Amino acid sequence: MGNYHSFGHNKFIPENFKETFVTILFSNPLAGGDNKYSAVIKELLQVENEIFNDKAPYHQINFPEKGGITAYFSRNMVAADLELVNQFLVSQSVDVLNTRAFKKESKFVITVGSISTEGTKLGIEF
Repeated sequence: MGNYHSFGHNKFIPENFKETFVTILFSNPLAGGDNKYSAVIKELLQVENEIFNDKAPYHQINFPEKGGITAYFSRNMVAADLELVNQFLVSQSVDVLNTRAFKKESKFVITVGSISTEGTKLGIEF
């Protein structure tokens, strides 16, 4: 979901209508069948509202408590949680820019993006 300007993290909306977007997706001959393409379309349509919505909280990348939305960390996290996660990642020599953090009850689950799974954990919990 990379439709945010850098420096301010404000959203830009595609210059076509939702209906046009959906029509383009379903114009592929593979659309509607029981195949991988149709599965991807169904997943994409689940976030259609987030793609085209420019109202709060979808208009800006930020903490929900500050009126924004993000996929970098779960919506139940606050700024203090992110600071704790950052401190932990620094202590583990892991770059925060390649991670996603999720707060589940009293612990955090950190996922790390990588093409290699050999010799590494796919997620970190603390």
